[in-house]
Amino acid sequence: MFALFVAFSMVSQCGRKSTPAPPAPTVEKQAEVILKEYAKGLDLDAVTVLAKKSKDAADFERLLNSQAEAVNNIDLNDDGKVDYIKVTEYGSGDRRGFSLTTEISPGKTQEIATIDFQKEGDKTVMQTTGNSSLYGPGNYLHSSFSMTDALLMGWLFSNRSSYSSPYGYGNYPPSYGGGWSRQPNDSYTGTMSSRTAGSSVSKSSSPVISQPAVSPNAEKTAAKAKALTTATQSQRSFASSSSSSSTSTSTSKPGSFGGFGRSSSSGSSRSGGSSGGGK
Repeated sequence: MFALFVAFSMVSQCGRKSTPAPPAPTVEKQAEVILKEYAKGLDLDAVTVLAKKSKDAADFERLLNSQAEAVNNIDLNDDGKVDYIKVTEYGSGDRRGFSLTTEISPGKTQEIATIDFQKEGDKTVMQTTGNSSLYGPGNYLHSSFSMTDALLMGWLFSNRSSYSSPYGYGNYPPSYGGGWSRQPNDSYTGTMSSRTAGSSVSKSSSPVISQPAVSPNAEKTAAKAKALTTATQSQRSFASSSSSSSTSTSTSKPGSFGGFGRSSSSGSSRSGGSSGGGK
């Protein structure tokens, strides 16, 4: 009887199908998750609203990098400090645009988003597009207004030289200095949601400007290269747990840190002045 019981148990166990463990997320998938978390540091709806109230590209760049405005909360090099965002104008005639970029290290540029403008008679169509490496594909925000509604439009389509930011890695205006500690994601998201409530900016998965001028920084994706090759262990742990919907509490969450795995009160390598080291 005992031998029969053992044989029955062995047959039962052989008949069971073991559930295979889910495959580990690829490095590409981990990088995608990391970059989407980075993108939460710049609300494109708020950026679009900010552009509409600017008087020119230089003023827009100043407002983007204003701690008082607090629209910029992005930290692509993960040092716990808000990155400086440069504005570069491109295009001509009735099609103009702004490229928003940051340097995560000397000579390493990431385009964050573009803002395209298309003049159509007495109105202008405006379209903000998040870089797909950060925001994913099909991320468009748009608005339209008459030429007299925004001070920026009168400047944008005037006869003049194109604007290109005079600043770069380690060389910043005194108003920015060495940057400031970024806010936790939850706090930043709540602030931006309140600020953009009732705005005239619409979102869509397809462009309203089908043939915009081409940004000179369209192929610059230094942050993706960094996430693929030099992501920190805490970043990879977060990406791995997020990809597999893990509920582990041992992984540091970006919402409570200045960057991935770095406290918002941690030191920065940036210079506190308008020139010198830093990002």
